[in-house]
Amino acid sequence: MKQRYTTHSTFQIERIYRAAPERVFAAWSNRSAKERWFQPAEVFDFQVGGRELCQGGPAGGPVFTFDAYYQEIVPNERLVYTYSLDQGDTRMSVSIATIELIPTIDGTKVVFTEQGAFFDGLDTPEQREHGTNEMLDLLGQSLGESNAENFELVSRRKLDAPRNLVYRAWTEPELLAQWWGPNGFTNTFHAFDLKPGGVWEFTMHGPGGADYPNRNVFQEIGPECIVLRHDSTPRFTLTSTFEDVGGKTEITFRQTFETEEDYKKLKPMCEEANEQNLDRLGLLLKKL
Repeated sequence: MKQRYTTHSTFQIERIYRAAPERVFAAWSNRSAKERWFQPAEVFDFQVGGRELCQGGPAGGPVFTFDAYYQEIVPNERLVYTYSLDQGDTRMSVSIATIELIPTIDGTKVVFTEQGAFFDGLDTPEQREHGTNEMLDLLGQSLGESNAENFELVSRRKLDAPRNLVYRAWTEPELLAQWWGPNGFTNTFHAFDLKPGGVWEFTMHGPGGADYPNRNVFQEIGPECIVLRHDSTPRFTLTSTFEDVGGKTEITFRQTFETEEDYKKLKPMCEEANEQNLDRLGLLLKKL
């Protein structure tokens, strides 16, 4: 008969993110924002007493079930949840996780504390802490990066599509129009001359009915990098690089403003808008 035993452990991880507490909190509380860095949920009820249920695992491997209940939520400051983790029909652990968000000069300090009971050696505190570090890495990537010295915002995303397909989605106007812009926006293209020095003019239609004329000039075009200059106000340069990673594509999206005033004014809006833009690109690629 297999010997049963329980290992009790507590670990704590601290991270600094260059994002406001409101944005970090939204990465946990908003379903689409959380799916950028965590397993998509079958159930997502973000309220005290609400449940979050996720299932997943490697292709052809075991299925893991994350089943959590929210115990405490203080917007932009703290959240606490209890959760179990199962492999198939076997319970591996039960834990309480506390996430604290502390404002800093440059963004937010996140303190993640987990107190767990780990059963029969199926998982260990060391493995869980390692996995949590990787999870917090992905959270950081989903928040993007900001560089006040260069007036630059950076978003990164690994897309489950080959680079040639991602390049098509950027360079074929009928595809580009389907995903360009944040959630709820549509586009009407007026000119699209895909060459260095070529002009891309379009009108972006907001969900409230407002229209936003845009004029861009392509600076560089290639399967590994696209650079364009936004000549409408506010002025900025967009640089998108595409790296082949085992049949998938790692995309880096840089938005560099010309002035500090525009950077500070638009940073709160553009950080999330750029992430939504990449969300929409990912959804389109799944259809191609």
